[in-house]
Amino acid sequence: MTQDRQLIEAAQRLLRAPDEQRLAFIAEDRWIGYSAAKNALSEMELLFEEPSLTRPSNLLLTADTHNGKTTLVKRFAGLHPLVDDPDAARAVRPVIRFDAPATPNEDRFYNRLLRELNAVFKITDKPDKKFFQIKDLLLKVGMRVLILDEINNSLAGTGTQRQQLLNAIKELGNELQRPIILTGNFDALAVLRDDKQIQNRFPPLVLPKWQLDDEFLQLLASFEATLPLRKRSDLASEQLAPLLLVMTGGVIGELSKLLRRAARQAILSQKERITRKALLELPWIPPDQRDQAASAAEAGLQHRLNYGALLADLKYGETEEDEEDGPGQDGGQAV
Repeated sequence: MTQDRQLIEAAQRLLRAPDEQRLAFIAEDRWIGYSAAKNALSEMELLFEEPSLTRPSNLLLTADTHNGKTTLVKRFAGLHPLVDDPDAARAVRPVIRFDAPATPNEDRFYNRLLRELNAVFKITDKPDKKFFQIKDLLLKVGMRVLILDEINNSLAGTGTQRQQLLNAIKELGNELQRPIILTGNFDALAVLRDDKQIQNRFPPLVLPKWQLDDEFLQLLASFEATLPLRKRSDLASEQLAPLLLVMTGGVIGELSKLLRRAARQAILSQKERITRKALLELPWIPPDQRDQAASAAEAGLQHRLNYGALLADLKYGETEEDEEDGPGQDGGQAV
């Protein structure tokens, strides 16, 4: 049934399960390790183990949208979970992750962090009072690393507002003497470079887009190992790997979403495997084509995708059709 595939144990157990159970399993978030992610986790672990310092080390985890930043910091936080000791005055939270506020506002930054700490506070309290309340709480819960996720969300205001927020982050790190990790896209990296002190304190660690190389093929094999499909798809094959890269723009979050949809369709159609034809039939637009597709739709036009041309442009060339591709499957798709 598995055609010599290596499936993870949970996927293997589900091969004979009802479709509803398999579909639910496919929909779940699942960690898949790869070298860039493991390197980032190692860097974060070094910060975690670092002793308290007058000027602690920090990090800016940078990547394109949907390319694994939040998944990584959630994984890191999960490796250092809350410890609820009934004999202690309060639970220990070694890693605290929270989302950046939607605007570069120092007060909203403090409010967001106080809510994450389940603190009792007044919205009308002065920022200084909130700051010292946060400092006291973070010390009491034994925080070792603070993670502010998607800092780019907070950088859309005026230069003065941004500077106030960045100063608040810097001051908090100095007072706690513990590392702070920021995550953000490349727009955030450009903004932070305008402040030399912040740039020096938060060296960037970049998660690059994927390329058609051995590591990408290994990633595809790892994804396939998590899918409880009853037939082999061979995602890392010459037929599917280049197409999957082009369809997802080399972004791991897009790849995960696309493969979930394709696996779901493979089960519902009873094909039980992901094919080139099935991928091309999905209502899917590559991330770098979505603005064009939206503009065409607004104008009442049809945006036609030609994956054959996209592959040729990237020097991947056309691939042979797999055994389920019928005549005329040239990679064109209208959306």
